[in-house]
Amino acid sequence: MKSYKTLLNSLSNDPSLRQLTDEEITKLRAVFLQAFRDLSKCCKKHGLTLMLIGGTALGAVRHKGFIPWDDDIDVAMPRADFEKLKKVFSKELGRKYILSSPNYKNNANNRFPMMLVKDTLFVEAGKDPDSEEAKIKIDIFIIDNVPENKLVRTVKGLRCTVLMFIASYVESYEKDSRAYRSYMCKTPEGKKAYKRRMLLGRLFSFLSFQQWVNAADKAFRYKKKTSLMSIPSGRGHYFGEIRPAKTFLPVSKGTFEGMSVNLPGDPDDYISNLYGKDYMTLPPEDKRERHFIMDIKFKENS
Repeated sequence: MKSYKTLLNSLSNDPSLRQLTDEEITKLRAVFLQAFRDLSKCCKKHGLTLMLIGGTALGAVRHKGFIPWDDDIDVAMPRADFEKLKKVFSKELGRKYILSSPNYKNNANNRFPMMLVKDTLFVEAGKDPDSEEAKIKIDIFIIDNVPENKLVRTVKGLRCTVLMFIASYVESYEKDSRAYRSYMCKTPEGKKAYKRRMLLGRLFSFLSFQQWVNAADKAFRYKKKTSLMSIPSGRGHYFGEIRPAKTFLPVSKGTFEGMSVNLPGDPDDYISNLYGKDYMTLPPEDKRERHFIMDIKFKENS
């Protein structure tokens, strides 16, 4: 069975999806870079650690900037630093941005925190253009400590993983729309996945998506400092993101679009865990991850 991400990627080959022009890609990347600079400045002012992760870290290492077919920025912060960011965000960044996060005053529109750019529109395939999350955004992933005891780690990891999958199903069920249904049901495999997500989402809808994702966020936390860390809401989920703490901290330095940036402490270990040892080799076109964009609008003065 294909993963949900792989399935969406295959559905994205539909030629009816919104195609960005070169001018729009340039403007979109400029918005991302400005948002990243603003967030970095805030974190530096308050002594908070912020690093590039995921495909953005890969882009920094392999391309010294954006991956040519990619157009977003993913960052991560240690849990304690993110909790401090929540306290200063409104004062420092609230004029231009919205912080949406589990267990935060604006609640969660996604399974992980994100910084939304006000007065923009960014509609991914199958998403509701009127939702709060339909904006240009930087995804913020939280780095959590992981128990060293194998049994405790296994039980905790399974709980976190189950909660995240349930939250995902309930999110699909609550946010079901004609656009999402039409997008998912373009192929027999997509239709089967859609029905499964609706069935499981309905089954667990006795709690709201926000309640499930808040519970998952609380389950991720582990106060005791250990030799292991993970990004439980990342692409590899709890178990797939577990690395030695030194892989993440202290940070290392890299370059991204001409800027000096923070990367995980051991970029090679971090990136190869997600993308394989040959991550410096460009993947074939049909294996390149794509984002599924339906519409985009920028601020009038951007």
